[in-house]
Amino acid sequence: MFLFFSSRMGLLGSIAVSILLSIVLLYACAR
Repeated sequence: MFLFFSSRMGLLGSIAVSILLSIVLLYACAR
């Protein structure tokens, strides 16, 4: 259960990081 939870959190973390990076790139290109 803990391993499944940690893997789920890692997956959400990687998705959040990729979304943040794309937002930063879009903001940098828009300037």
